[in-house]
Amino acid sequence: MRVNRLLASAVVVTLAFAGLAHADPASDEKALQARTAEFVAAWDRDDAKGMAAVFAPDADFINPFGRVAKGRAEIEKLFAEEHATFTRGTHFGITQETRRRLSAEAAIVDWDLELAGVKGPDGGPAPPLKMHVTVVYAKKGGQWWVVAARPAIPAPPPGVPMK
Repeated sequence: MRVNRLLASAVVVTLAFAGLAHADPASDEKALQARTAEFVAAWDRDDAKGMAAVFAPDADFINPFGRVAKGRAEIEKLFAEEHATFTRGTHFGITQETRRRLSAEAAIVDWDLELAGVKGPDGGPAPPLKMHVTVVYAKKGGQWWVVAARPAIPAPPPGVPMK
């Protein structure tokens, strides 16, 4: 019985290391870039279902105004409501992207972006909205999924005028 447990443990450890050895960082980089492109294309089409499709079923999202959405269905609803109003027709322009693999199954991605086409309170054009988004990805079933996203609108320090 003890030998069987030791053998089983050895097999599990060997498979775990084999999985890490077969992880392909270049392929994962391309897959993460593709997920970003998929999200951006859906955003620019005002396609809430497409935006939510890159999120894992149990993902969570907190928009820059503090609204929380848990699960893909709530995330889709949040995007649909936003794209029916103030973000409709906007362009999601990533100006800088950094990716960091935390393991073979986890990565964190940061986007700096300008959201062009935003409308002001009077309905007229507003300057592009600069934002920063931190996205946590997990690789499940061979595919990268957003498991958490936190967009933020940077505010200047007190006393510094906004540009």
